[in-house]
Amino acid sequence: MSSRYSSTPSATTVTYRVATLSEQPDLLAQHQTTGGSAWPEFMLHDPVAVTNWGKMMSYFAGDQLSLLVGDKIAAVVNMVPLKVDADFGKLPDTGVDWGVEKSVSDHEAGIRPNALMGLQVVVAKEFRGKKFSGIATREVIAHARRHKLEFVVLPVRPNEKHRYPLIPMADYIHWKNPEGLPFDSWLRVHKRLGGDMISICHKSMIIPGTVSEWGDWTGQSFPGSGRYIVPFALNPIDIDLERDRGLYVEPNVWVVHHVAV
Repeated sequence: MSSRYSSTPSATTVTYRVATLSEQPDLLAQHQTTGGSAWPEFMLHDPVAVTNWGKMMSYFAGDQLSLLVGDKIAAVVNMVPLKVDADFGKLPDTGVDWGVEKSVSDHEAGIRPNALMGLQVVVAKEFRGKKFSGIATREVIAHARRHKLEFVVLPVRPNEKHRYPLIPMADYIHWKNPEGLPFDSWLRVHKRLGGDMISICHKSMIIPGTVSEWGDWTGQSFPGSGRYIVPFALNPIDIDLERDRGLYVEPNVWVVHHVAV
């Protein structure tokens, strides 16, 4: 499939093509490299995602999108189909981890999905600043529509929250820019595309590790027990030297797009 998009009325039209991994399995290595390129090392060690990633790539290859400009991947989208309750107040506090496990268990039980859950949108470095986050989000909604699904649900990781790790997410999501839109650029993309901010999922990802592992992942030293700010974490991490344990609990924000089918 192919699409055209103009980032501004006066801008040169960007021509890109969308391919799923079921259509082009040869893109898998480049897709996964691009997908992992935007994350700090510790975010690649969520045990729920690590345990289920191979199954997701196998079961849902048709829901993994690469946006290609020429032969280069400009952005990747990872998402999974699942069944959700239309009462979005029931979306759980466990966000990403819940959706990953539920998508796999729904598939294995033969449960028909009514939604797509987005896991990540990553824009390749050389294409950042060219509106591809909005393009990719539109492609997610279009993909759900083509598959006659009712909703897109996303545990959104606000882009700028890592700069304010001591600010509670409940306060951060209400910050506004001068135009009255969300302060955070990623939340702003979803607002402009009609997404509804539902609630905070405070325990979207839970990442444990030994103190040594956290040192390797962050390049920091942890000389005493306590809470530490580490680069790109949305909250401080908790270090317990006696138990040789570090723990990061990632909060995200549930955003829902209603898909007109």
